[in-house]
Amino acid sequence: MVSHSELKQLFCTADAVCFDVDSTVIREEGIDELARFCGVEDAVSEMTRRAMGGAVPFRVALTERLALIQPSREQVQRLLAEHPPHLTPGIRMFSLDLEEM
Repeated sequence: MVSHSELKQLFCTADAVCFDVDSTVIREEGIDELARFCGVEDAVSEMTRRAMGGAVPFRVALTERLALIQPSREQVQRLLAEHPPHLTPGIRMFSLDLEEM
C-alpha cells in the first residue's frame, strides 16, 4: 500500500496510466448502462456474469456484448446526454490534487 502523496507522485511521473474507468472513476458500468438503454440488458447481464465467473475470456465477452447491443453513435450520444455518468466520490478532488503538482 502506498500513501496518497506517493500515489500522486507516481501518477505525475508516469509515462502513461491506464485503469478501468467503469465503477472506478465513474459509478456506472458503461456497457451495462448502454445495454439497458438499447433494450438488451438481460442478455448482456448474462454474458457479463459468465465473463466475471471466468467462463468466457474478457475480449470475447466484450466483443459478444457489443454484438448484442449493436450501438450506433447516435444511441451512445443520446445515452450520455440523457444519463450522464456520475463521478465516484473523491475522484474530482484527486484530479485537482494532481493538477497542483
